[in-house]
Amino acid sequence: MSLCLEVFAVQLDMLHNAVGSRDDELFRGVSRYFAEQWPQDDDNYFWDDDLTSSTAARAVIDGGPFDAEYGHHYRAAYLNICEFLFTDYRLNNEYFSGFRSGWLDAVGKALQQLGMTATPLDDLTYMGGPAQLPVSDGTQHGEWDLARCRAGLEQWHATTPEQRTELHPEVLGAVVNCVGWMAEAVALSDQLPEKFGIVAFLV
Repeated sequence: MSLCLEVFAVQLDMLHNAVGSRDDELFRGVSRYFAEQWPQDDDNYFWDDDLTSSTAARAVIDGGPFDAEYGHHYRAAYLNICEFLFTDYRLNNEYFSGFRSGWLDAVGKALQQLGMTATPLDDLTYMGGPAQLPVSDGTQHGEWDLARCRAGLEQWHATTPEQRTELHPEVLGAVVNCVGWMAEAVALSDQLPEKFGIVAFLV
């Protein structure tokens, strides 16, 4: 089974604050955006669950109540909320779409080898979701804030061509993919009043 990282440049405060916001307008907007997808998800992925995608999204926006049995539902809903709010800021995931186990470890080790300690890949993939959401073995989530993105970018620019050529070309491509995410967050934050970071969902 292949995995995928869905990556977005986001205003982290806005995304965090959506959980428990009780924002009816947000719920209506997410519901309209996923009007066609949610019934398919319920039939194809959650067919044996009592909780629907719509009900899960409502619970996340309301801050509960949550049923620990359906943590995967709530985390999928959190991804849906992120996608709705930041659909125009979905980032290129060329090297992280359709990969198998072991790939993230290889890229994470490459980042460390290059001295890019500010942006551990594990923090972008396994850091967990908002504290309010139940623990889940399903969709995982992590983030790099703006400070980490700036530091990671500086560490990348401090690497040498010799260091980079020591990496397998595919792994180097994935590292450059990650650097592109950091650069996008920094560029948006420099251009706009809002501050951006990176959020990724491992699905």
